[in-house]
Amino acid sequence: MRHIDGASVPHNPADSNNFVLPATMQRLLGRDDGESVRLYRVSFEEGARTNWHTHTDSQLLFGVSGRCAVVDRDGHELLLDPGDVVVIEAGLEHWHGAAPGGPGVHLAINVGTETTWLDSSAGEDAVHP
Repeated sequence: MRHIDGASVPHNPADSNNFVLPATMQRLLGRDDGESVRLYRVSFEEGARTNWHTHTDSQLLFGVSGRCAVVDRDGHELLLDPGDVVVIEAGLEHWHGAAPGGPGVHLAINVGTETTWLDSSAGEDAVHP
């Protein structure tokens, strides 16, 4: 059994190569922790989001505070409120970030999955820039 003290894990600026900022990421379980699960707390300020990306396996997003949006290339949008879960299927091109009107925080849970980062443009088919 192992305890991770979330209060002692830093909130670092999200990688500007993969995010439209401002956003911060707290790596609670990462690739170097010897677990198959990766767990990130991501805080998006209003207008912030990830770039388009895919995963080799499912990704789970758990709403923590505020409201987040998850959008796929076809323009389908799901809103993520505190306590909600969105399941993103392997291979689906998508982005996630703050829903319009305010900030949002979610936990991203990746089980044995790799992320392929794509472009940052919202494109004409995206619901939110």
